[in-house]
Amino acid sequence: MDEVIAWMLWYKRARLHSTLAYVSPMRFEENWLASQPRQATA
Repeated sequence: MDEVIAWMLWYKRARLHSTLAYVSPMRFEENWLASQPRQATA
């Protein structure tokens, strides 16, 4: 179980994906969220 968790953490945080412009999935999502327009909350 520990090995599976370690692999998942590496895959999401460190592995570079060519389809994501050679960034990790976590970095891609962070960049995407940062580029979204912010909406005012009521």
